[in-house]
Amino acid sequence: MKMRYQYRIYPNKTKIQQLANIGGACRYVYNYFLTLNKDQYAIDQKFIWYNEMSSHLTLLKKQPGKEWLTQVPAAALQQSLRDLDQALKNIKHGKDFPVFKSKYTTPYSFRLPQSVVISEDKRYVSLPKVRDIRIKLHKNLPEYKSCTFFRDTTFKWYSSFVIEVQEEALPSDIATYVGIDMNSEHTALSTGELIPNLRPMRSKKAKHKLYQQRLSRKQKGSKNRRKQQIKLARLDKHIANSRKNDLHQTSKRIAKANDLVVVETLSVKEMMQKNHLTAKAAADVSWGMFASFLAYKSKLYGTHFIKINKWLPSSKKCSACGHKKDKIPLSTREYVCESCGYTEHRDINAAKNIASWGYQQWSTEQKTGQELPGVPVDLAWDILLHSGDITQTEMKQEAILASLEQ
Repeated sequence: MKMRYQYRIYPNKTKIQQLANIGGACRYVYNYFLTLNKDQYAIDQKFIWYNEMSSHLTLLKKQPGKEWLTQVPAAALQQSLRDLDQALKNIKHGKDFPVFKSKYTTPYSFRLPQSVVISEDKRYVSLPKVRDIRIKLHKNLPEYKSCTFFRDTTFKWYSSFVIEVQEEALPSDIATYVGIDMNSEHTALSTGELIPNLRPMRSKKAKHKLYQQRLSRKQKGSKNRRKQQIKLARLDKHIANSRKNDLHQTSKRIAKANDLVVVETLSVKEMMQKNHLTAKAAADVSWGMFASFLAYKSKLYGTHFIKINKWLPSSKKCSACGHKKDKIPLSTREYVCESCGYTEHRDINAAKNIASWGYQQWSTEQKTGQELPGVPVDLAWDILLHSGDITQTEMKQEAILASLEQ
C-alpha cells in the first residue's frame, strides 16, 4: 500500500528561487510538448509518446536560448513528460484532453524519483542542483520511493515522500463491528456514540467573511491586495488542516477498534448541488474525505470496510424489529417504532441498520453463512446489491437538515 508523508521545508531566498526555477521549467516543458502533441494530433490523429518526447527534450536543451533547461535536474523534466504521457493515455479512458499549465495560477511543483537524500542528523534534505534545504521531520520517515516538492497557496514549501506500507491481514471472523451514519452535526455509531463534528468553517465564518471583504476593497495588482490574499489563504489552510486532523483522528480510532466498518454510499456531489445550505454543511463536514480516510485506514489496520447501497431506508427502518415507517419528518430526531415500541436516537437507529446490512453483505461475500445475532434479516442479498426498485422521496434526509439549522 502506497502512502504519502508530507513535511515542511524551509528554503532561504536563494533556494526559493532555485526551486521556483525548477517548477517553472517543468511547467514550460509540459506546455511545450503539449503544443507539439496538439499539432501532431491535428495532422494524423496520433500523439507523441514519452520515449520520443524524451529524445526531443535532449535536443531542445541544445537549442539557442534554451540552455537554462540544463540548470535544473533532468529527472524533474522527465517526470513532467511522464505526467503528460499519462494524461494523453487517459483520454481513451474518458478523460478530457490535457490543458496548458498557467504561469500565474498553477502552483510550483516538481517530482524527483531518486537522488533525494535526508541528512544523517535528519535536519536537511538534499536534491540535485539545489543541495541542502532545512526540513522538519515531525514524524519518522521510512524508506521512500520518490519525492514531490511543491509550494502551496500560502507560499510555503513542502516535500511529499511516497512510501510503501505493509497492510495487515484481514480477520476471517468478525468480533467487533460498527455502522456509521453521518450528519452535519455529529457522526453516529451503531455502538450508541455520537461524535460531534468539528465544523471549523462555521467557527471561523466571521473572520473569513471579514478577510474576504478586506480583499475586495484592495486595488487589483497592489501589494496590499497580495498581502490580504496571503492572509485569506492562510486562514483557509488553517481551516482545512483542522478539519483533516479531526477526521484523521476519528477515522483512525474507528478503524483500529473494529473488525468491520460499514458506511453508506453517499452522493455528496448531488447533495451539494441540491441546496446551497446543504452544500456548505457537507463541505465543512467533508463526508467524502471521511469515507476515504476510513477506507485506506481500514486497509492499513486490517479491517473489513463495506459501503452499503445508498437507497436502503436506514432512517425509516426499526433496528429492533424491522418495521419500516412510510415517512419520518426531518424535525423528528428520535425514532419511535409503532410496532414494537423501540425508542432510539434517529441517527443511532440508522447506524445500527447500516451495521446489520453491512454484516449481512460481508457474510454473503465471504460465503460464511453467518447472520448477525438478534437482528431481523429482512432484506435478501439481491436487494442489498441491486435495489434499483427501492425509491426514496429525498436523498439522505439528514444532509438536508443543515438547511434547517441556519
